[in-house]
Amino acid sequence: MQNYSKKPAAALIALFCVLSTALPVSAARQFVYESARTLGMGGASVAVANDHQALLTNPAGLGLQTKSSYSVINALAEQNDDYSKVNGSIKRLSDDDTGTSRTANYNSLMDIMGKTGYQAWSTMGYYLGSTGFGMAAYYRDSEQFSVENPANPVVKSEVYQDTVLSGSIARGFNETQMLFKDRTIGWWGATMKVAARKTTDQSYYARDFAALTPKVLKNTDRSGTTLDFDLGALWQLNNPWQTSLGLFVGNVLSTDYSEEAGTLERQFAIGATIKPLTGTPERNEKLILAADYWETGDDGTALTKLRLGMQVQIAKGLHFLCGLRGGYPTAGFALSWYDLRLQAATYGEELGQRPGEKEDRRHALSINLEF
Repeated sequence: MQNYSKKPAAALIALFCVLSTALPVSAARQFVYESARTLGMGGASVAVANDHQALLTNPAGLGLQTKSSYSVINALAEQNDDYSKVNGSIKRLSDDDTGTSRTANYNSLMDIMGKTGYQAWSTMGYYLGSTGFGMAAYYRDSEQFSVENPANPVVKSEVYQDTVLSGSIARGFNETQMLFKDRTIGWWGATMKVAARKTTDQSYYARDFAALTPKVLKNTDRSGTTLDFDLGALWQLNNPWQTSLGLFVGNVLSTDYSEEAGTLERQFAIGATIKPLTGTPERNEKLILAADYWETGDDGTALTKLRLGMQVQIAKGLHFLCGLRGGYPTAGFALSWYDLRLQAATYGEELGQRPGEKEDRRHALSINLEF
């Protein structure tokens, strides 16, 4: 008789729960990798990590790789609706310390009062092995500027430049397991990464406006480098819905970039996917429903941490994406044509103090050549 055991799964789940209890109450800007496909699916990714997303979200997903592949061109661009107007006003700022320039700077900033400009771009080179091994080199540059408080105007500048070099492994559990009375196969995964950050997070008031320039607002005056680890687990249940369960703990050691650049904060996530169209394998893959719960240490309600997503196959190589991320709807598409992967998404971020107070609508587009 074959030996089924729950012990490996139970021990791993217990470890994840212990690690998650050490999460801080609040944290600075988090490093969370999200592809355009993930953004279109409401941010759900922990149990859908069957592509390069596994390298920085759930390394156990490397166990699903059946062939080796690599990419040297994987670019993603993001921008919100107000970025062009906000960035245009910033470009008009002058550092001439005169009454005229001070007035001109003040008027330029008042033109974008209450608006937030956000833009980010990233690129990744990676290798995915068929033996449960992967590596990645990732760079991301994001900038966010906002002007608030008409009575006493303040300009807030947040710029983050992140570089990550990582190596990941995934291995199957030695024993077949039983979860929810279903025979289950599972994998565990681990990632070691070296992360570097250059950043600025400053607020400037009216008295500073004469000296403000794009160079000042985007000056990354703080930097640091650190080493940390991610852990992940993934189970696939042998039932008609092909249920998958995933666990992820990112930045296990919660190490500091530096005293000035801040901390690589610990994250915890749990996710699940189902494929409700039963029948042939081809039909089964046409619809994927996913749900994640992310605890990144940021203040927020359970709704803001819940991510729901759906992927529907429209035609061969073309998928429609939609979901809810932090209570805001998301949508997009994913197109595969030979070695080309083209993905686009629209999603919302909360800028206010309370859920639903102020939505920032953002758009993302990525192109990937995978060989």
